[in-house]
Amino acid sequence: MGNDSVKTIAGNVHYLEKIALPSGSTLRVYLQDVSRMDVPVKELAVQVTPNAEQAGLAFHLTYNTADVVDGHTYALSASITHNCKLIFTNTDHHPVQLGVDHVTGQDIRVHRV
Repeated sequence: MGNDSVKTIAGNVHYLEKIALPSGSTLRVYLQDVSRMDVPVKELAVQVTPNAEQAGLAFHLTYNTADVVDGHTYALSASITHNCKLIFTNTDHHPVQLGVDHVTGQDIRVHRV
């Protein structure tokens, strides 16, 4: 796979509450094909960050352009868990345009569940 077939998306996840994440929290960020409601979501990339309370909430996803289908809709999704329990997730649709060289500055807001 050459460099032309790989693209990246980078950004940060944030929440508005003025609290620290519990020790041992895990951040997950997904790039998904959300084109069709009648089929399971297809994941193009995922980043799992253990100990997110120390590592931070930045993400850098790499996906293969061969997985991108013209006319499909793609979105980012993020969640933070602690002891396998969901504590934050995004509730807003976060669409992204794929195929450009490097998508940066993506800001995903997550909400307490």
